[in-house]
Amino acid sequence: MSDSHGAYEALVQCIERSGFDSEEDTLFFLGDVVDGWPETMESVDLLLSIKNLVYLLGNHDQWALKYYSGQMSGAGDELYLWLTQGGDATVKSYGARKPMPAAHLELLRNAKPYHITDDHILLVHAGFDMAKPIEETATDYLIWSRDFVKDCYHQFKKQQLMHMAPYKEVYIGHTPTLSLDRSQTLPLQMGNVTLMDTGAAFSGLLSIQDIDSKQVWQSDMVMRLYPNHKGRNGMSWNELHD
Repeated sequence: MSDSHGAYEALVQCIERSGFDSEEDTLFFLGDVVDGWPETMESVDLLLSIKNLVYLLGNHDQWALKYYSGQMSGAGDELYLWLTQGGDATVKSYGARKPMPAAHLELLRNAKPYHITDDHILLVHAGFDMAKPIEETATDYLIWSRDFVKDCYHQFKKQQLMHMAPYKEVYIGHTPTLSLDRSQTLPLQMGNVTLMDTGAAFSGLLSIQDIDSKQVWQSDMVMRLYPNHKGRNGMSWNELHD
């Protein structure tokens, strides 16, 4: 699962619809539980209730971590950018001028820049630099750069599917499928790369996929779960349909 962006209701739907067992199953979350919809605090609480959670660092997680660790300037451009890109909803979720709970801060502090499973499946938020070993790639590249997904999608459109050796499979988030193709509401498989961000932060859905069977379950459209909230869309569902 990836990029729920404060959408607790969508998280609950995906967990319930997939039959996920919070005691027995492992959840690989590819980052960005924060920023956008109004329930970041509840979303993190839910993730912390999962016994076997592997949490990957997302770019919005990095922003939130910097803010709540006192590393973001109170008057700087970075703070303004974060607040306007969904950070304001995170601040409201925890309460203005209130700290993030220690357990929530630890989740973000301990988030991995990437994870490789025992059977050589790579999980990373944004992508990686194919020209160098992943362990030599800067964290900012792994959580911010869209070069990897652009290259994969370019090959996909040319029907030249790449196999990202030495990995059996690669799972990424960060770039909504809807930004590549408005009709792509399911996770997008490009060769052995799967893009899991199906636009929950905006007008899309949240998706969860079984890494073994490849079956996908999805939430309702997140805008409709929070009809009075703008999220990161600039306009709420009710405003659009008033």
